[in-house]
Amino acid sequence: MPTIETTRLLLRPVAPDDFDFIFMLQGDPELMRYIRPPESDPEVVRKRMTMWLDYARDNPGLGTFIAVWKASGAPVGNCVLRHLDYQPGSDLEVGYVLLKAYWGRGLATEITNALTERAFAAFQVSKLVAVTDPDNHPSQKVLTKCGFQLAGRRFIYDSENLEFILTRPA
Repeated sequence: MPTIETTRLLLRPVAPDDFDFIFMLQGDPELMRYIRPPESDPEVVRKRMTMWLDYARDNPGLGTFIAVWKASGAPVGNCVLRHLDYQPGSDLEVGYVLLKAYWGRGLATEITNALTERAFAAFQVSKLVAVTDPDNHPSQKVLTKCGFQLAGRRFIYDSENLEFILTRPA
């Protein structure tokens, strides 16, 4: 899976060596507030990461990426360009999680724009999807800023979410 470069970030494929960072992200209640309950069991996170790596192997160019701050080389979050619910044949989805220290800097917008450009260029899809918790207003603002439009509600990932769609530019 090739690296994606933005103005300030490198989005590189997740690797087994990223476990400590992913475990920290997924164990943080504030970061997981709108995604899933925070995870304290390292084995659950290891299994999840194994699934991510298997998915990326079977779906070249798709999967989970680590967002790395170019200036320091430090990871600042992770993001996804994948099939909804990891089900090949379903719509492609974009998503992200950022460390709190990097909130409010426009990085979510930068990531979303980079992932949508890659998806439309590399996969020739007619649309992209993103889902958010109904209370996650900051992410909804990012999506609309990036051109996504609210399409309605969708039950996915074990909860009711808002679904946003971005149609491929003509």
